[in-house]
Amino acid sequence: MNGGEIFGYIASVLVFATFYMRTMLPLRIVAVASNLAFITYAAIDGLTPILMLHSALLPLNLLRLMQIRELGAQVERASSHEFSAAAILPFMRKRVVRANEVLFSSGDLAEELFYVLEGEVFLPEVQQTIGPGAFFGEIALFSASGRRTATAIARTNGIVMALSKKAVLAALLQSPQLGIHLLRIITARMLQNAGLRDEAMVPVEESPAVVAASGPGAARRPLAQRFGRKSRIALVVGLGLIPICVAVFQPLYIMLDRDAAVTSWLSLATAPIGGTLEGFDTRIGQQVGARGDVTTIVNRSVDRSGVIRAEGNERRAEARLVQLRLYQERVTLLAKEWSERRARYADGFRRDLDIDIQDLDKRLALLKERVVLADASAQRRRSLRATGTGSQADEDVATSLHRELQVSMTQMENALARVRERRRLAGEGVYLQADAKEPEWSWRSLDEINLEAARANRALSDAQEELNTARAILVDERRNLEALSTASIRIPPFMTLWSAPVSDGATVRQGEKLFSWIDCKVLLVDVPVIETLAALLQEGMPATVLLEGDSRSHVGTVVLTRGASLRIGGDDLASLSRGHKSWSAQALVEIKDTTGLPECPLGRRAFVGFPEIRLVQYLRAYLPGW
Repeated sequence: MNGGEIFGYIASVLVFATFYMRTMLPLRIVAVASNLAFITYAAIDGLTPILMLHSALLPLNLLRLMQIRELGAQVERASSHEFSAAAILPFMRKRVVRANEVLFSSGDLAEELFYVLEGEVFLPEVQQTIGPGAFFGEIALFSASGRRTATAIARTNGIVMALSKKAVLAALLQSPQLGIHLLRIITARMLQNAGLRDEAMVPVEESPAVVAASGPGAARRPLAQRFGRKSRIALVVGLGLIPICVAVFQPLYIMLDRDAAVTSWLSLATAPIGGTLEGFDTRIGQQVGARGDVTTIVNRSVDRSGVIRAEGNERRAEARLVQLRLYQERVTLLAKEWSERRARYADGFRRDLDIDIQDLDKRLALLKERVVLADASAQRRRSLRATGTGSQADEDVATSLHRELQVSMTQMENALARVRERRRLAGEGVYLQADAKEPEWSWRSLDEINLEAARANRALSDAQEELNTARAILVDERRNLEALSTASIRIPPFMTLWSAPVSDGATVRQGEKLFSWIDCKVLLVDVPVIETLAALLQEGMPATVLLEGDSRSHVGTVVLTRGASLRIGGDDLASLSRGHKSWSAQALVEIKDTTGLPECPLGRRAFVGFPEIRLVQYLRAYLPGW
């Protein structure tokens, strides 16, 4: 319990005490004390309406208190001083009379009190003349019959002032001097008219009080006098216990916050890009269509340098790819030419080998014939030497020639075998020269061309990849340009536009708030509550909601509760209750039964009750350990 609540309870007790006071002086004193207590309570807890009310009531009660004190002083002064009629003359009715004019007759109904301003008035029954500055006609106003006891005749022309009976009674409350003065006049009149009797007068109208008073012993006392002091105290205590008993056995209606307000979740739409709004024709309170389109932001000054660079890179990549393709075609054509040339070289190489083989075959055949002839010559020389007709030298020369020819034949056969092997390898694509080396035409130029073709293919592949990358970058840059130059703002279909600080044609910056929207199908109630009640409320707990001006209550459910330092504010809710103070907690109630409610009653004042919260539960939570 904080200091503000303590002063609030003190003020409540003082207010109750004012209703128990019997006289005005102590009542006003206690009322002033209650005003001071309420002002302190409202100042501590920030209750502006209560602060304004009791700040206005305090001087009023002080004024009434001073008036009561002044009234008492006036009564005391009136008992010892003469009365001046100037105080009540503004409230009297002026009447001009002529000589011998009858103002009233004996037995007439008394309705006015008279005051002689000018001239004289004669009362024939008492043979008395009344001059200026004197009252007359006062006795009949306060008699039981209410009728005149004498006749009043204007003796001269003059002016009299008249005051009605109701005005006389009111003047008696405002001016006690008049009452004292009239009392003195009536006393003097009664002493003068002691010989006159009033029994013959019949009352104009017998009220029930008069009839009852006429009966013997039937005087009826006021209701307050029929009970003793203890009985009256018991009656007051009993009446005070009635709301407590109702609160114990009924829902805690004293905890209902009458400053609750209907609200809904608030969603904000911000500008994804900077630019100018176009087509923003949805007005506040309207629903968007089935597509959810609200507006479009167009930025005509967006930077296009990224797209221009990407387009240049794409063109350069395309040009390089075209050049590499032409080079690849030239390399391929050259490789084809070299392949054909190699084929011709190979064919000539094989023909040369075939010619060499034929030549060696012929030469080997001739050599073999010479070997046979040389062998025959050597045999003859040997036979001649044996017969003694030939010499040893001739035999030796013939034998040596035979052997040389055999060696040459062997060498020729080996050479032929090598040529034939080369021919066989040439048929398989292996070309060997006589020195066992490949000819240059068979590998060097073709290998270089193939290597260059591979390089061209590689460069062509890289150029194609570079072009694909350039095109992808260009697509991204164009997409980014489109995203930065044009943005369509959409929200879920059939949502309601709640607020829009901008309008069609306005220029906005990126991230600037464009509008807020709500879903009127989801209705909440923002309920300011004290921390103790917030601790008792649980999610899903039932609630009853009554909108201001609606006679039907609706079923609700507690969605969440928040403490004073964690309240949900205007960034999340469309409307907030005015009942929130720095110390108040918050409960959000969702209205489940929306039958009969207006389409979107946001901001409407609501009365919320929590049937499951009882006074006993509240006291136990508010007073731990009780």
